[in-house]
Amino acid sequence: MSEQTLAPLSEELKQEFGCLLLLDRMMQYESLARELESLQTTVTDLEAELKQRKKGFFHSDEEDMAIEETKADLNEARQAVQQVESEIKEQETHRLHISLSEQSESGLEPLVQQMEQRGWLEMGDDNYYHPTDKGSQAYDHLLDQQQSYIAHFDVYAFVDLEEGVFADPDTDLLEDQRWTDLRVAVAEHKGIDPYRVVFLSMLSSEAFFENPDWKFDLSVGTLFDEMGELTQQQLLVDQLGYEDEEGEVSGAEVIQDVIEQGSEIAQERIRRQEQEAREREIAFQTPDEQIITTTYYW
Repeated sequence: MSEQTLAPLSEELKQEFGCLLLLDRMMQYESLARELESLQTTVTDLEAELKQRKKGFFHSDEEDMAIEETKADLNEARQAVQQVESEIKEQETHRLHISLSEQSESGLEPLVQQMEQRGWLEMGDDNYYHPTDKGSQAYDHLLDQQQSYIAHFDVYAFVDLEEGVFADPDTDLLEDQRWTDLRVAVAEHKGIDPYRVVFLSMLSSEAFFENPDWKFDLSVGTLFDEMGELTQQQLLVDQLGYEDEEGEVSGAEVIQDVIEQGSEIAQERIRRQEQEAREREIAFQTPDEQIITTTYYW
């Protein structure tokens, strides 16, 4: 195997990833705030509707049924409000106040300035930074990248190189030593920055936020150290080459075969997930009917 190594994570990428992390957390709060506002409007409308339906002394059976249905909808909406309010409290600490230094976050100022220069942030009347329309668009692009990562790279996280098989996350023991993570090698072969692939993976799993002091680590420049070390430990394309009785097999040949097999498996998983989503949608629309599915083999 080759002793090829990956270049260290650049300061430029660290800054970009830092901006994206802050944007992600801010949008989590903003999305919940918008959802809460919508739910509160729904509650107000349902309360008015219920008051209107209750008018009068006598109601038909149909009117009584409509009243009960409105009550159920109102109760569900109120419960949803409570749930979102609880989630908002958890996200409150992720907001960025104008007085960063007072919150021991002065090290974040260069990142905040970058985000302002990109047009992602603006200062609100409440003295908190809020994403702009351009910031929301950048966040949507980030979500698209995460979705693309999940669709095209997750399958390469657990590969048995000896047997030439891919782990099934629903049935296989993923802690088994037989599995090798080839996501970095796949990214390298496709001309995609391996660090970005690992970043998207950790962002999707919220691994960066498991440490409650993540903002402090980001402010002092150490948050991505573990990610950088993890990425550099992964196999690269040249390190996949080997020699057998038939001769030498290059790493490029190995990874190309892995990608072809993995792509087929990933597409099959996507089709299965889409089918399951369609069946759930049908079940939601027709809750009183039994869904019968038939699988044909050929």
